Amino acid sequence: MPAALSDPIGVAYVTVFLGSGLICLLLIPRVRTFDDPEIRAGLVWLLATAGAWGLLKTAYFLVPGPLREPSYLLGLVAGFATVWAWLYFCSAYTGRNLHRNKTLRRVSAAVFALVVSVKLTNPLHGLYFTTSEATAPFRHLAVNHGIIHWSSTGLSYILSAVGLFMLLELYMRSEYDTRPLAGLTVLLGLPVVFDIIALSTPRLINFIYAPIGVALFAVGVLFVFQEQLVAVSTALRGGAASVYLDGERQIRDATGAATALFPALEGATGDPLADVLPDVAACLDGGDPIFELGGGEESQYYLVEAEPVGVAGSEAQVLTFTDVTTLEQQRRQLHRRERELDEQNELYRAVLAASFAFVYRATPEGRLTFVSRSVEDALGYAPDALVGKPIDALAPTEEVTEEVRSYLDEVVSGESLQIQDLPLKHRDGRRVYTDVRVVPIYEAGVPESERTAADIVGVQGMVRETTDRHRREGLISVINRVLRHNVRNELTVINGYAEMLADDLEGESAASAEQILETTDRLLDLTESARKIEEAREASPELGSYDIIPILEEVVGQVETQYPNVSVSVDAPESAVALTLPRIETALFELLDNAAKHSVESPSVEIDVDVGSEGVTVTITDNGPGLPENERKVLATGVEDPLAHGRGLGLWLAYWIVTTLDGDIVVPNTDHGTTVELRLPKPEP
Repeated sequence: MPAALSDPIGVAYVTVFLGSGLICLLLIPRVRTFDDPEIRAGLVWLLATAGAWGLLKTAYFLVPGPLREPSYLLGLVAGFATVWAWLYFCSAYTGRNLHRNKTLRRVSAAVFALVVSVKLTNPLHGLYFTTSEATAPFRHLAVNHGIIHWSSTGLSYILSAVGLFMLLELYMRSEYDTRPLAGLTVLLGLPVVFDIIALSTPRLINFIYAPIGVALFAVGVLFVFQEQLVAVSTALRGGAASVYLDGERQIRDATGAATALFPALEGATGDPLADVLPDVAACLDGGDPIFELGGGEESQYYLVEAEPVGVAGSEAQVLTFTDVTTLEQQRRQLHRRERELDEQNELYRAVLAASFAFVYRATPEGRLTFVSRSVEDALGYAPDALVGKPIDALAPTEEVTEEVRSYLDEVVSGESLQIQDLPLKHRDGRRVYTDVRVVPIYEAGVPESERTAADIVGVQGMVRETTDRHRREGLISVINRVLRHNVRNELTVINGYAEMLADDLEGESAASAEQILETTDRLLDLTESARKIEEAREASPELGSYDIIPILEEVVGQVETQYPNVSVSVDAPESAVALTLPRIETALFELLDNAAKHSVESPSVEIDVDVGSEGVTVTITDNGPGLPENERKVLATGVEDPLAHGRGLGLWLAYWIVTTLDGDIVVPNTDHGTTVELRLPKPEP
């Protein structure tokens, strides 16, 4: 057992650093909810490097002796990287461009590389730190830092203080009650106190405690003050057009960009918003969130959004003004296009109403411009409540949100999509599963042959509810797996006892035991076929180009191994590329397996592969007794008569796989044996 785990103080150290590292890493998914990509990137790297640092410090106490110094060295690298991630976040959050400055980035990379090289080469020169065994406050490998360490640490503290200054300076300019945020930010420096105390007393290990501060900061900003953190960054940094209102809707402050847009804001501190900017006040009171500045061709359009800020219970808010001139022009252009299409679309709408749960349209940027009235029956929302919202507003999870955004990117690049089983959020909170057909809407007058992504002015989606199908398929899947698991377990037990009886008994009793053994083997084969059917049912339907010759050779090898007395001959070209999927191997095996195990005393199977102009044909011929009519019907139609079913699912599985791969199976009439033709399409030349 590591020495640290045999002492309560050592356990405390391990717990604190392990907890700090895990907290930082586990909070990374929550950081991804930040809209600003640069702030998000800075926080992600801050938590990732600090988390790695905390875990490596934990490893320092737990790993065997020879690995402790390498763990500490790697922790030093992660810790130094944390400083640069912190600076990147602070620069991005406060609206500065330091993190984008190429010269600063090159200098930073050079400094980082130089310091890291000195750290990593410490085993050669020993100038950064040395180690010795220590017993206080518990037995551990103590680190004795050299002058280079303190120089590097001093640089780290200076850089960290620069980032801290950026944040505190922004808090001071914000005019909000940012004392909780400022106090939380200062917590980042609290571990420095432990670092200093550790230099003067053996009761604390001389060990950098910074990961603890980062973990406390992360928990605070992501769970307690996340809204305030975002609001402060949005309101007054880097020229953002925003106005700060108190709970009485009186103007308390405005950015320079907002004053440039609305000169009436100059000197309006303390005045009601409704008196100074009545159009903006009307937007907040339920009017059109987009208002027009200017007139005619020079008009500019701005979206007014309000975000609540301040302490709990406060009604203060930050108004942000986003220039949506291009988007609004596209929206109005799309609206004109919609009006032109209204008359000729009446019949079309009737067909859609009968075929789909609801229909929607959106801008290329993903903001809903139309939702059919039937959405209220499907999802419980009034159409007006959805118009103007982002297209992913109905996504029940962040993962689905990312999927919807990805689908939108594909459609606005010119693709038409068919999305299956997409979950949407009903107004009452439950999930509704849907199939969605999404197509781009092009600018009127552009010939179809000349259309490009630049001509797309919107997207249209047609939604069909599939919740019942989703539940049914889920139930089928569960039943299939549970029954297959239970049946297979019980059959394995029966098979084992039958094998023992067959060995112990003689005569007719032994033959009966052998019959039981053969029957359980067939049933076990049946459960395996059920497993393959489940896998094939869940597989992707997107076909690709595959050479079936290597697949066929693999299957032939399996059959020859399983049935060594069967003679298998293959007449095939070197290559036969078909439009299919790898699961065609299962269908080929089931057909060859059926031919081999039902053949006569001197069994033989002939395989011929022909590549024609329209597709690839694999012909399998055996010299067996011929295919029974009920199994011939399975291969021809995929249907089994419940009163005269086959002995397994193998042929049905082969039929199901081939037909779902756009292929076909034909069983021609022959005088002797059985011939099965498997036909697959070819890819487009």
